[in-house]
Amino acid sequence: MEWNRARYGNDLLKLSTLMKKYDSDKIFKNLGKILSVTQGKLQGMRGDVLTVEASGIEVILKKRIAGTIPCDLQSITIFFESKSEFDLSIDIDLKDRILESYNFQIEVKGINDAGEHYNAWHLDRDIRKPNSKKTRLDHPLYHFQPGGNKLEGKDIMGAVFIGAPRLPHPPMDVVLGIHFILKNFCSTRDYPFFDKLFTNPDYQDIINRAKERMFIPYFKAFSENCTHEDYTMKNVFPMAV
Repeated sequence: MEWNRARYGNDLLKLSTLMKKYDSDKIFKNLGKILSVTQGKLQGMRGDVLTVEASGIEVILKKRIAGTIPCDLQSITIFFESKSEFDLSIDIDLKDRILESYNFQIEVKGINDAGEHYNAWHLDRDIRKPNSKKTRLDHPLYHFQPGGNKLEGKDIMGAVFIGAPRLPHPPMDVVLGIHFILKNFCSTRDYPFFDKLFTNPDYQDIINRAKERMFIPYFKAFSENCTHEDYTMKNVFPMAV
């Protein structure tokens, strides 16, 4: 399951081209420029450590998302940033090659006549020190968690945000993050042109390669013959043990 920076960079540029082609409502702002910068920095790196970082991605939705509270939001803006740093010298069959600087943040801002309303989620990598004590709460190795520093300083009334629960989820990079936003926030009933994107062979290839990088090593933890040191059932899904 090996891959290289050239293939990764080409996928970023191709994804940028496809999004420009199919996003007829232009809900993604500056995505092409951001992915181009990400690709340029990636190609300029040398050595085994490879950093894929993108920030400032914005998605502006003017159509209501079912189940949204408050129900009268006139627009929703999704802010997304991602950093995945890999050490390609690590044997991916034995150890997680994603480094501790991993970052995946989704911030949501909704606007109505009463003002601005916020929510946020982040996908975390649990940083584990050798011989560290057992955690007092469940800490899956990778987990989705509500709130976080994106809500700090925000005027939030009538809601409670705590650090729980931490929901097990495989790691995602910027490619899968964009796919995640499309699949969870952009209904194809409201944005039917994305159906054509999802069936585009080039797009499918890009997403499949991203899944091979991020998902397949993680899901080996669920196999009977797992010998991985990081991706074990105890680490990725503590409640199952």
